Amino acid sequence: MTHWFDHAIVATGRLPLFLFLLAFIATFLFIRISVRLIRAQVRWWPGNVTPGGMHLHHEFFGVIAMLLSGFGLVALSRFDTPIADCVLAAIFGIGCALVLDEFALILHLRDVYWEKEGRSSVDAVFVAIAIGVLFLLGLRPLGFSDAATEIAAGPDPGTRIAAAVIVTANVVLAVITLMKGKLWTGLIGMFIPFLLLFGTFRVARPRSPWARWFYAGKEGKLDKAIRREIRYREPLIRWKIVVQEALAGRFGVPDLPPVLPVTPAPVPPRVAAPNAVATAIRWRRTRREQRVVPTWRLPVILVVLAVIAAILCITLDESLGLQVDSGTLATVLGVIAGAMATLTGLVFTAVTLAMQFGASQISVRVIPRLQREPVMRWSIGFFLATFVFSVMVAMDLALAEPDDTTPGVSTAIAALLTVVSAFLFIALVAKVGTVLNSAQLMRWIAADGRSAIRRQFPDEVAPDEVAPEEVAAEEVAAVEAPEPVLEHGTHDAVVPVGPPAVDSGHPDDARRIIHLKETATRGRVLLAVNVAKLQRYAVAGHVRFDLLVAVGDHVPHDVGVIAVSGDRRNSIAAHKVLRCLLFGDTHQPSVSPAAALQSISDIALKAISSAGNDPSTVVLALDHTEDLLLMLAPRVRADLLSTRATLVGGYRRSWADYVAIGTDEIRRHSHGQAQVRRRLRALYETLARRCPDDQQPPITERLAALDEQIDREWQVPLDRRLALAPDRQGYGSERGSVG
Repeated sequence: MTHWFDHAIVATGRLPLFLFLLAFIATFLFIRISVRLIRAQVRWWPGNVTPGGMHLHHEFFGVIAMLLSGFGLVALSRFDTPIADCVLAAIFGIGCALVLDEFALILHLRDVYWEKEGRSSVDAVFVAIAIGVLFLLGLRPLGFSDAATEIAAGPDPGTRIAAAVIVTANVVLAVITLMKGKLWTGLIGMFIPFLLLFGTFRVARPRSPWARWFYAGKEGKLDKAIRREIRYREPLIRWKIVVQEALAGRFGVPDLPPVLPVTPAPVPPRVAAPNAVATAIRWRRTRREQRVVPTWRLPVILVVLAVIAAILCITLDESLGLQVDSGTLATVLGVIAGAMATLTGLVFTAVTLAMQFGASQISVRVIPRLQREPVMRWSIGFFLATFVFSVMVAMDLALAEPDDTTPGVSTAIAALLTVVSAFLFIALVAKVGTVLNSAQLMRWIAADGRSAIRRQFPDEVAPDEVAPEEVAAEEVAAVEAPEPVLEHGTHDAVVPVGPPAVDSGHPDDARRIIHLKETATRGRVLLAVNVAKLQRYAVAGHVRFDLLVAVGDHVPHDVGVIAVSGDRRNSIAAHKVLRCLLFGDTHQPSVSPAAALQSISDIALKAISSAGNDPSTVVLALDHTEDLLLMLAPRVRADLLSTRATLVGGYRRSWADYVAIGTDEIRRHSHGQAQVRRRLRALYETLARRCPDDQQPPITERLAALDEQIDREWQVPLDRRLALAPDRQGYGSERGSVG
């Protein structure tokens, strides 16, 4: 260790730099321990320096130490004074540590030492230590030392120009890296230029100047930047804060208990703009969930991989030089290729017949469910890939000379692929049979519906937590929502609401209608609405948005989709608003709770038709409908009370809408079906017991309608009494008896 120190530090003239860095780190640790003891009011510690009642920050002593040591270093620069240089360097390090520990005071021009802004002081100290260590290791920023030597002593102008170009390129890369918000990569990259390439060519941070200038119209780049920020940088920041607070103490914690607040005067209600990063992440997740995967993509990829694998395996066989009977191999490959071709045709025929049977006997929802199944895509793709692989190997065997090597390894791989294809065929047959099972199909639809409920209604409030009169007041407040006045800030924008906008009574004058022309996707069915993003636009633009179409609606060409009201409605960019709407082909159960309820109702109507007449399937459908409605009830109520999107209207469906979608068609078409009527009554009575008073009217209305239908259809008193008995299984009573 001593030899290394003499050779690497003393002999190279870096001893003053070493002492500077050592004094810097020791002073920083000492001063942080000191201020933490002062903050904890430890009695035996001296405390703050306050001559004459004036508090002197330790930055004051740091500036004096830097001035004295800096003047001494300049004065002795022409003399060979190694001891004095080391002493002055250590004093200069002490002064730098004292000053940088108060860096936040210099930056903000106020005492924020223990506030969250005070972390910038620790960041500055870490940067100074990192740069000092790099200099101590002999590195120089941007290669200036070597470049200056080459420029000054270069044998020809070409060498000097090349050195200057390299330095200029490093400077440009460093500037781009810093503009992309990558401070540490840029600073360390100045000493290790290879790191600048990563910082330059990778995406910028979401809030960096580069992202503001160049990612404004590139959603893909911005989404990628946000994902990397959340996945990589935020965990590192959390760990950095842990290390900072372990060394320097907690930031943002008051030294003394807060004074009891005085009751403030009434202030106008405030409207909050959702967080931009969280909004972008949720919308990205929603778009990914609603994206339809093409059926052909995976089979095409597998076939291409089969071609590449066949070429590689044939090359491997040629290098191994195996000698196997060519006739036997040709027979095996022919059998495999023929079997795969036959199996592929059989699978295609079976899937087509299953789709036709399911669409006619169960529901048309079977077709998209089969198309979305990964097993179907993997099976067809794997069968075709095995067929192509076997054909290519067989062709190579047929075109080979008698003395050439035989593809023994390729044939063995083809046989292995055949075994895997057999297992995939079993899985496909089992999956098709499962999809054609109405009970399993409804269970999947209900699972999609629950996922849609959690995505659309993330908050859940128990029915007894909020009084019904508060819900009514919230509905009035939502209708009479005033126009906001923007209040600027660095975090989530919070704005006080100004006077309410007055409707002039002329829609063309009071509102601006945004029409849908063409969509980026093939479909025109509204699948999702980015309500949080619309709320941000409304807060920033002092306007209000009202949706004119609902999720699941097919929007024809040039039809109004959003109404903008407010004095600045004409300044809102229509293309930005339309980007908050996601369109697609079909209103699938995974899109919204209404689609899931409608899909289950369709299956029930198919079962209750004159051709099928299967009331047990209807009872099973009502089981899932009841489960979804019970899950929806508190969440719909919580969403009505939510203040997250007070400037966006028209996107909510009411509780009565969901009850009607899930049960009305079944109730109207269940003529003479006592089992269905009993299950419906049990459903309504369960909802009535679980829902609060403000959600009772839709339920009581349908119970009354059910009583009227029973009185009209059932003339025999026994049948009427049995039809009036609620039963979850539809048999006539809670215990399953019919008497």
